[in-house]
Amino acid sequence: MLTLFLVEKLSDSQTVEVAGDEAHHAIKVLRVKIGEEILVSDGDGNWVRATVSKIDKKSLSAQVLERGYQSIKSPKLVVVQGLPKSDRVKEAIEILVESGVDLIIPWQADRSISKWQKDSLSKWQSAAIAATKQSRRFRVPEIIEELSLSELLEIESETGAILVMHESATRKLSEVVTKDFAGLSEIIIVIGPEGGITDSELGILQSAGAHIVGLGPEVFRSAHAGGAALSAVSALIGRW
Repeated sequence: MLTLFLVEKLSDSQTVEVAGDEAHHAIKVLRVKIGEEILVSDGDGNWVRATVSKIDKKSLSAQVLERGYQSIKSPKLVVVQGLPKSDRVKEAIEILVESGVDLIIPWQADRSISKWQKDSLSKWQSAAIAATKQSRRFRVPEIIEELSLSELLEIESETGAILVMHESATRKLSEVVTKDFAGLSEIIIVIGPEGGITDSELGILQSAGAHIVGLGPEVFRSAHAGGAALSAVSALIGRW
């Protein structure tokens, strides 16, 4: 199983260089050796498989064996994540990235315990980058600044669908999502915080045409619900 490293840019050269923190991790932590094969990506879909040919103190070089491009899948899978407890943020992002999310929108819901801070975006993005490498994805999911519910509904696509995960739902996710959803431009999955989504928030979402659906009788942690929903949706639309 090859290790994936991320770089800012991949050129057309037959030699790729890994430097900075990625090189430190490769050389000092993973103890990468000359002749070993690795994967390198720019995080925007471009990737190469290469053989390590040179190792310096702060960088390594590798000879390209194969090139590829991971195209953007459709529909776009978006998760609106109610801010989880601070000690659950990394866990939530890891699960979302591993489950195939394309865009994460942090949501300061009425019952969110945590608050969005000035450095929150960079922390969420760092967690997404680490999870991208771990899951061997060649595209780093996008994460934007926290949005209010009204701001979220303003950017909703006319050719998309909103799915709100809620324990009071009378319909199962599998009763709403069909293979026809594969033709949508995006599918937005809304996950509430630990305290849940308020009746007021639920009403606003319903008035915007959102589908209120359930994942089953079990109660998920906020940090885990998004991954479960993404997995179910991916299977129902034929992506998995």
